[in-house]
Amino acid sequence: MATEGTPANVGIVVSVRGSVVDVEFDVHLPPIYSVLHAGPREEIVIEVLAQPNARQVRGIALTPTQGLARGMSVEDTGRPL
Repeated sequence: MATEGTPANVGIVVSVRGSVVDVEFDVHLPPIYSVLHAGPREEIVIEVLAQPNARQVRGIALTPTQGLARGMSVEDTGRPL
């Protein structure tokens, strides 16, 4: 979802517990209330609700998390819901 010329902010799924998803980012933490996309076709939508530490965000999945697993990439849209 990055605009042309802007590199995507991509993280990795650390854990999935029902609709609660923890994602680790190396470069830049997405702000609270921003939207993340995950899954093969970016069909899983996650809203950031907390920043528990300097490298991770915790979000709530707004769509089913079926197929989401640790190690999968997650892209920060840079936009709120």
